[in-house]
Order: sequence, then structure tokens, then C-alpha cells
Amino acid sequence: MPKSARNRQLAKQHARRQAERRQRQRRRQTTTIAIALVVALVGSLAVFLAFTGGDEPPPAASAPTGPTASSGPTGSDEPGAQTGTVQPEPGPEQVACGAAQPRTALRPKPQFSSPAEVVERGDIPVVEIQTSCGTVVVRLLADRAPETVNSFVFLAQQKYFDGQRFHRLDTSLDVVQGGDPTGRGDGGPGYSIPDELTGDEIYEAGLLAMANAGPDTGGSQFFFVTGPGASGLPPSYTIFGRVIEGMDVLELIQGLPVQDPEAAAAGDIGAQAPAEAVYIEKVTIAQE
Repeated sequence: MPKSARNRQLAKQHARRQAERRQRQRRRQTTTIAIALVVALVGSLAVFLAFTGGDEPPPAASAPTGPTASSGPTGSDEPGAQTGTVQPEPGPEQVACGAAQPRTALRPKPQFSSPAEVVERGDIPVVEIQTSCGTVVVRLLADRAPETVNSFVFLAQQKYFDGQRFHRLDTSLDVVQGGDPTGRGDGGPGYSIPDELTGDEIYEAGLLAMANAGPDTGGSQFFFVTGPGASGLPPSYTIFGRVIEGMDVLELIQGLPVQDPEAAAAGDIGAQAPAEAVYIEKVTIAQE
């Protein structure tokens, strides 16, 4: 073979080997990059799981159900934020004392996350409660029960009580009870407030106290004491107001017929609802 041809063949072989070497280098680089990406992905996943605590997303929160189901703005824990509404049950067609059903009677009543701070230290709020049978004026005892008074004033400012019914007239205890937005006796404002008790509470005629279902379960239901029957109650109900006008109105309401006198006398609370509706038409807050 001529020397020139031999040189050309050697050159071709060298070029081929160089090309094969570069191809092997590229394959090695590609494999290295792929491995690095996999390692990085696995590391990122491990970090993600370390912060989330598992490999599945948390379940979605269940929707509210029952009589307090939300039908308004939700998702806020800010004091005073409205979280929904409840629908009042219709009351008796007849309204006591020759009055008419207020326009607000069947409007949905608001629910709240908690009361906003509306009563300043040193305030002595006075409440004017217009009912189907007349007006009752109450001085609130903010020095004795500041959280209860603040909650009551907040709800009144939100027109929460307007159009509600008194749902219980208990002649054995001499109490007139209201503050339930549903009218059934089991409703509230959407939050609870703590008891403010001394242990020496005596429930005398003319006092306004907070109803509850146990310790620290007060909300919006309250009762007026109209006579001596409540003096035997245990000191479990926060006293937060005193009637200064309108005791005759409360005594009139207390004496109205209830839906089932026999069952009421036997202790059936549901039977103690007035036979004719007695409404809270409007609650107004003044400053003394």
C-alpha cells in the first residue's frame, strides 16, 4: 500500500476513535446530569414531606350543618365579624297586648365570631327595650360584669335582638326569658362568653341576668326576674343589669297565658312559651 494511502487510513481511524471518545463522554455527562436531577428531586420531596407531615394533602374542612349553618360571610376570626345567620321560627299569629308583629320578626338573625369591644371602661350603658307590651329601661352593670355587658351592647348595636320573641314565661321562678334568635330556646349568637360570678348572687325582682346551659356557656339568652321565685336559684347566672323603668311591663308579660299551663307547671320549658307572641321590637343603647 502506498505510504500516502496508509497515512489517510490512519487519519480516518484516529478521527473515528476521537468521535467515539467524544460520544462516550457525552453519554457519561448526560447520565451524570440525570442522576443529579433525580437526587435533587428526591431531596426536595423529602423536605416537602418533612414540613407537611405526610404524602397526602389534608382533608377539606366539613361544611357547617344544622340550625347554625352559615349563609353569610365566613372565614374571619376578627372580633365582631359576622359568620352567618340563623332563621327565626314563626311565632303565634296573635301578638300580645294588641300589638302587631314587627317587620324584623322573620328576618335572618346574624351570628358572630366574638363580640367587638364597644364598651369603654367607666361607661354606664342604659338599655331601652321596646316590647309588644311596653318599654323596659335597664341600667347595665358594666363594673360588675364587663364582658357580659360588652357582649349585650355589641349585639344590640348590631340589631341582633330586634324582632326576637320572649320564649319562656316561668311563673315558678318568676322569670321572663328572651334573647334566642331562633325563638325555640336553644339558639345563641355564635359564640360563648365566660361567667362573671362572685358566688354570692341572689336573684331579686328587677335584675337582668344571663341564662346558660352550664359554666361559661352564656351567649345572648337573658332573663328578667319579676318576683321572689328566682331567689332559690344557685349563684350560677351572671347578673349584668337592673331595671330602672318598666317593672309593670315585665309583670304584665309574666302574667300572660302560656301555651300549655299544665305541662308548664310540670316543668316542661317548651310549654312555657307565651300563647300570644311577645316581641322585642327594638333595643336602643344610651350613655348615662
